[in-house]
Amino acid sequence: MISFFVIVIIFTLFVSLLIILFMKKSDKRLSVTEVNKNIFKHQFSEIEEDLKLGLISEQEFNSIQNELSKRVLKYTTNKVVKPMNENISLNKGIKFISIPLIIILSILFYYFNGQPGLPDLPLSQRTDNAVPPIFYERAIQDIDHRILSTEDSIELYILKANTLSALNKTEQAIKIWKYIIENYTEKLNAAIYLSYGEAIIQNIVSKEDKLVITNEAKEVFEKASKLSDIDTEIGALTRFYIGLYDFQNGNIQLAKKEWERIIISAPDEAPWKKQIELQVNQISKNLNERENEQILSMVSRLSERLYSSDSSNIDDWNKLGRSYNVLGQFDQAIKAYQRANDIDETNLDSLKGLAESMLLNSEKDQPVNKKIIDLFKNILSLDENYLLALWVVADNEILSNNILKAEQLLNRILIQLSEGTEEYNLVLRKLKELSK
Repeated sequence: MISFFVIVIIFTLFVSLLIILFMKKSDKRLSVTEVNKNIFKHQFSEIEEDLKLGLISEQEFNSIQNELSKRVLKYTTNKVVKPMNENISLNKGIKFISIPLIIILSILFYYFNGQPGLPDLPLSQRTDNAVPPIFYERAIQDIDHRILSTEDSIELYILKANTLSALNKTEQAIKIWKYIIENYTEKLNAAIYLSYGEAIIQNIVSKEDKLVITNEAKEVFEKASKLSDIDTEIGALTRFYIGLYDFQNGNIQLAKKEWERIIISAPDEAPWKKQIELQVNQISKNLNERENEQILSMVSRLSERLYSSDSSNIDDWNKLGRSYNVLGQFDQAIKAYQRANDIDETNLDSLKGLAESMLLNSEKDQPVNKKIIDLFKNILSLDENYLLALWVVADNEILSNNILKAEQLLNRILIQLSEGTEEYNLVLRKLKELSK
């Protein structure tokens, strides 16, 4: 509102200034005295020219010059002429006031009453910059009139369906799309099916306030996908909706594969590729948040039950520790595994969980502390082929300069790995470094 009036004032001042400058230029007039002076000058020059040409004698020249001099004296008296100064000042005042006033009143009329001759909403009553619905309704009336006078009117029906969707009259739009599909079978294309499917989705959103891909919509999108390539906008959107149907029906991995295929196939310069990527990322983020919420709720209930009852069930304490590790809450995981280890120090699962949690909770790029090393050595006494323990203890032996012992431990890892894997190559490189 404030910005509107600021713009009006600036515009009014600008236009008024231009008009006033134009009027000032056009108001320049010569006074009567100035006109007479110019006439006398011209007459003097004329008689001088006649004398030179011999058209008059010198006596005649003197006589005429004396007569003109008398006339000049007559018109150059000290008489001050004020040609209606009061009226001129009044006119200027009216100009300065009326010009900006007319402009401001005209703009305010449009602002509060709308455009004359049209059923337009006044600007003061608009809540946003959207086109008023009355224009869409007028457009539909015009489309209906043109349909009656056009033989091949599929484009007009498509325009009408899209206009109805813009008015959120989705049920009417769906009827038009069905009419198109039933009566123009030879002219159907992927874009028509896509718009029809989106109208079905929009209708559900308007009723239930949630986006759901129904079986009917899925069938429509499948027809669109058969008529379009995956590397086009229409083809990508139809397949995105099909993937969303799978996602909503529990086939999450199938949906992710379909979306990945869309993104890989889409041209890098396509503007719609970024939009689909954002949608997929948002869906994945929401899924992770829901899963984390479910896990957190389950873990909280389990934790409350075990601590409140001072449980002696090792399996439950180990389960609680694993859950906290999944959530990245390593401090809580250590506490849970420690409770399990206190019940039975020889329980391998609780030892492994405690050692792993403490390792994950330790500072990166720092030597592993002695307590964690001792835990892993204890694990190796119970499970001599435990890979993580072999690696951690071997790394500690290297720091202690026990190269031979470290090589023995690394070789025990190597014989358990498949040749050519990333882990195998990592251990092999470490052994080669030690042998230098």
